[in-house]
Amino acid sequence: MKPFGPYALAGWRVLSDLELPELVAWPVPADPGRPLRFEAASAPSISGLRRFESLGDAGARLHVGSLALFEIASSGAHVTVHQAPDADPVELRSVVYGSVLAILCFQRGLLPLHGASVMIRNRAAILSGPRGAGKSTLATALARRGHTLLSDDVSPVDLRDPARPLLWPAFPRVKLLEDAIASFDLAGATAYTRAPRGTKGHFGMASPALTAAVTEPVPLGAVFALDREDEETVSCTLLPRMAALVFLNSQTHRAGMGLRMGAQEQIFRQVYRIASSVPVHRLKRPLDLNRLDESAWRIEAAMAGDETD
Repeated sequence: MKPFGPYALAGWRVLSDLELPELVAWPVPADPGRPLRFEAASAPSISGLRRFESLGDAGARLHVGSLALFEIASSGAHVTVHQAPDADPVELRSVVYGSVLAILCFQRGLLPLHGASVMIRNRAAILSGPRGAGKSTLATALARRGHTLLSDDVSPVDLRDPARPLLWPAFPRVKLLEDAIASFDLAGATAYTRAPRGTKGHFGMASPALTAAVTEPVPLGAVFALDREDEETVSCTLLPRMAALVFLNSQTHRAGMGLRMGAQEQIFRQVYRIASSVPVHRLKRPLDLNRLDESAWRIEAAMAGDETD
């Protein structure tokens, strides 16, 4: 069977036995280099356990409940997906874009930050924070103000040039809860998945009416630290370097897996470089969806170089 793709993911050309509709097409002419390949394989019986194993020179293995077993080659060039016969393809892809993407980033020298990213004034802004902090909702508000969505959930940062951190786009898709969907007057989600706070609808943000897909790296302009606290007013404060380092370290996606893969020094070095060269702002804001534009405006102002609080 002819593979799907080629797709673009974090600067990699992807060929896949699994359809990955959230990804954008690889730009032509095609990269003559070796692609990242996802190969589907059947798994007649998968236990309900969830575990991660680092296999050293043999790569890594991620077992996700009764959904699938992922075997990632040490080269980061090949992933075998042993999926259960009744595996939900949307849930399967969510793992690919989350944990599997993080593992590939560790293998290929990128830092996977937990957050959504948007291009503002030709630079990337990463909205980072714990689950439920409103990253996707705020990214959607910015996209609807004319900015380009680069990624959701995982933002791969390239620090091979320490003087010029770059953000590689992952996929222009957001997952929104029902209240946000209603607030944005959106309809026709491409898929739905379960979440701790309810069902989330998936919305592509690469349509010509909203944003254009980007596949090239974008200079990283700033990181915005979000939390779940409900404030009366919007404030944007530049974090000191040590506080920025602690925050970025806490938001390295699947850091525990990276540590078990022996990437501890790599992660620390990358987090330190971001904290040393990129402004990290603490964004406090009301969680009222009707006041999203206030937060979006403060992010735009910070990206333009205006003074923060």
